[in-house]
Amino acid sequence: MARFRTIRQRRHRARKGQVAAVATILGLLLVVTFLANFLTDVLPGEVEGAELTHVLAVESQVERLQAILVAEASHRATGAELSTPITLGSAAVPPFGPASAGSLSLEANPIGTQTSYTVSNVFAAPPNWNNGSSCFSGGSGHCSGNGNIDTWNTTNQNHSTFTLTVTGNHNSLGYNISGSNDTINIDWTGGDTGFVAFIINGSYDTVNYNKGGSDTTTPTANFEFFGEHDTFTFSPSGSHSAKGGMFVNVDFIGNLNQLCPSGNDSQTDKVGTLGTGGSNLLMTVTWWNALSYFSGPKAQTYPGGSGNNETIEWSNQSAPHGCAFTKTYSSHYQTSYASGLQVQLYNRVLPITSVAFDQGAVIEQQLGGSPIMVEPPPFTFSQAYGKPTAQLTLVSLVGNVGSEVGIGTADIVATILGVHTATLVSNTGLGSLTSLVYLNITTQYPAAWMNYFIAQSNGFPPWGGVCTPLTPIAAPYTCLNPPPGVAVTVSAPLFAQLVTITTVVVSLSIE
Repeated sequence: MARFRTIRQRRHRARKGQVAAVATILGLLLVVTFLANFLTDVLPGEVEGAELTHVLAVESQVERLQAILVAEASHRATGAELSTPITLGSAAVPPFGPASAGSLSLEANPIGTQTSYTVSNVFAAPPNWNNGSSCFSGGSGHCSGNGNIDTWNTTNQNHSTFTLTVTGNHNSLGYNISGSNDTINIDWTGGDTGFVAFIINGSYDTVNYNKGGSDTTTPTANFEFFGEHDTFTFSPSGSHSAKGGMFVNVDFIGNLNQLCPSGNDSQTDKVGTLGTGGSNLLMTVTWWNALSYFSGPKAQTYPGGSGNNETIEWSNQSAPHGCAFTKTYSSHYQTSYASGLQVQLYNRVLPITSVAFDQGAVIEQQLGGSPIMVEPPPFTFSQAYGKPTAQLTLVSLVGNVGSEVGIGTADIVATILGVHTATLVSNTGLGSLTSLVYLNITTQYPAAWMNYFIAQSNGFPPWGGVCTPLTPIAAPYTCLNPPPGVAVTVSAPLFAQLVTITTVVVSLSIE
């Protein structure tokens, strides 16, 4: 009878079985290690590369939509249908990296742009030239009486000198002088002054204002210079004002063919000698420009003053300003432009990313990051006929575009419904622009717009604009960094004296 033998009794076969089992386990460990290294080290990098390529592709596709809309609008191609593909999904990374999905939709209300500005009919309003007064004759003389309101208007008396002496009390004086190379000497020692108002329309003019006497009133003296190379000097020696104080306001405005201010022409104007003396004085000096240059007001103690009650403030301001001897009849306008287009990319490795066609600009933002303006809006800034100019193309998207989600390709069809252009010029006659054009951008990407405005220093102020939340925003979020999906408004004034606004109305659909 045969004996059964165990594996242990067959030593050679036993060793073979043990080796095979160990080899299988080691092989499986190698496979698992390879898969683990691939899934943790290689695959994320390849998926990230595919997603980054996808983000760049979508940015390029949205930029193409912007470019063809602007190009066709410049040719007034009303009715033209323009097709742009938008790839919603990223490329897959076989065998373990599926495609990341995306979605496409219009930005919801209240996303949009609003422009606001004032247009006026500007008419010449010259004073009644050479209108005499009870004290002065021919623009010169001595006023020793009390309680007078004295006026004089003169024109085209170039290279002339006007000397005005006021020793009476409770007097006021208004002068309009149009001419160049003139000198106006004002010697005012009377008390309880009312008002002093001078408009000087010309170049190389000089005003010397010597103010003495005691005032229990609160007198105000205004001097407006329209022209170039003008000079103002002031001496308050012997002037003593009550607690209400005395105000002296000097504005250098510049002028070019009824364009006020003109560039930065006022930089040629200056303040001459400032004499000492006086009490309770506030003097302001402002240079006006059309180049969005601001500074101040910077306050200092008036030269020779004794403390906080004698102050002079210096500043530069930029805004449209009425020219000398004009009158305006104004109407205020606001125009709204609707929404934008947003592509959401639901990445697996990279942060979720938004690519938006927002108010004509292309903006990209990763979740948790700061938005970047990939392609600015179609705005250009230049100089024409000595004026700062701006050309704005504003795109208004209308229609019920719906939405699409997935990994396929969405076809955006844009139909241009209308193109309208308006040109506005500052202070130059009928239909003049007499205020700044304000762009009010309601957006989910305020930091991108603010940075754009700051970078366009030849069109917008150095600080860019003002951010205003539509609803309260809780910390740690701010107006410039709102919570995801929350819209705020960035308002920026446009400093240009010739503005061309082109409105493109576009209907969108997805096919």
